[in-house]
Amino acid sequence: MVTGMINNIFFIIFPIIIYQVFSTAGTRNYFVSHRIKLTIMFSISIVLCLLFPYQILAEEYIFDLRQVPMIVGALYGGFAVSATLFIVSAMVRILIGGDGMYIAIANLFLIALIVPFLRPLYMRINRLNKAVLVFVISIFSLLFNMLSGYIFFGHELHEMMGIWTMIILNQGVLIIVTALLIEHFGRQEMLLNTVMKHEKLETVSHFAASVSHELRNPLQSIKGFVQLLETKDYPREKQLEFYETILEEVEAAERLIDDYLLFAKPTYGEVEKIDVDSEIDQVLKVMNPFASWQNVDFHVDKSHTELIIKGDPRKFHQAIINILRNGIEAMPSGGVFRITTALVLGNIRIELKDEGVGMTKEQVKRIGEPYFSNKIKGTGLGMMVTYSIIRQMDGEIEIESELNKGTCFRLIFPAFYD
Repeated sequence: MVTGMINNIFFIIFPIIIYQVFSTAGTRNYFVSHRIKLTIMFSISIVLCLLFPYQILAEEYIFDLRQVPMIVGALYGGFAVSATLFIVSAMVRILIGGDGMYIAIANLFLIALIVPFLRPLYMRINRLNKAVLVFVISIFSLLFNMLSGYIFFGHELHEMMGIWTMIILNQGVLIIVTALLIEHFGRQEMLLNTVMKHEKLETVSHFAASVSHELRNPLQSIKGFVQLLETKDYPREKQLEFYETILEEVEAAERLIDDYLLFAKPTYGEVEKIDVDSEIDQVLKVMNPFASWQNVDFHVDKSHTELIIKGDPRKFHQAIINILRNGIEAMPSGGVFRITTALVLGNIRIELKDEGVGMTKEQVKRIGEPYFSNKIKGTGLGMMVTYSIIRQMDGEIEIESELNKGTCFRLIFPAFYD
């Protein structure tokens, strides 16, 4: 009896746990929303319980726990799930046969017909009341079987009370545990949804604060120059100087907005073959004046083989520039910036290593986060955009850094072969 009981309990609990493990996280209420999976899960439990029953105290009395998934499935799935579970259980019960077949099918039919009407009430009440309700439904279902046995087979009720008490406690406890387990999973899902929503709202809030702060600087500058032009008649040369400054501030604001848009909703150009070494040469031509001004020299160690990746060349160009600019700015006293390209195990690896101030482990973990920057006036947008671009190209970024010794950015891309 004990072995059979444990098997039936396993048949009911295990599918629920498996469903929880593989269900989609973040759904509103997967036990309600995913009725097809719910039906399959409880159908499996019912079939296994029917195929592997067990004896209760008396050798001639066979019992199983099919009513547990039937009742719980009807409460969480409604009429559609209840009807399907009834058809599955009735077909299997007919194949098994036996004296009590018609009573068993009638019992299952009543469960499938009546229990779904209790679903609206069940969904509104708290967990304790849900446990009481499923226990009461289980008792009425078993009482139907007991009275039917008395009417049709002449079973003496007083002789069967010990067996039926054991059955009521056995099934009642399990159906309560099953309902509470599902409620626990539902509560965990609700908490996960709340956390995810909170994180999204927090990110939007920080974005809004960061955008307003960064846009305020060029707007205030533009406003100041416009006010100057309104209050005093400056010479033409001075006016042109003001206009040039205003235009620069407008362009700075446009670049800031473009960076935010790229991160929030990345736009991708045409995917092309990119010659890594050739593209890095182009980037170095652009960055050489800035590097020379900061007393930084580039040392490049190229691969002896052609390195080709696929992506948007303009975005790739931008990502490399962002890393180089940060590395150069991290070397206020100058130094050497080493760039290495190589083919390693079918992947193309690009290492960009500076001799700057370096970062702590905590700072390394936060690189690429919104609104995080190691620079006093930085917004963190550059590295956010860089991470977004690298991910779009199916690449990865690894960072190694040590305070006062420098930082190494390692970009890894899948190699492209014609």
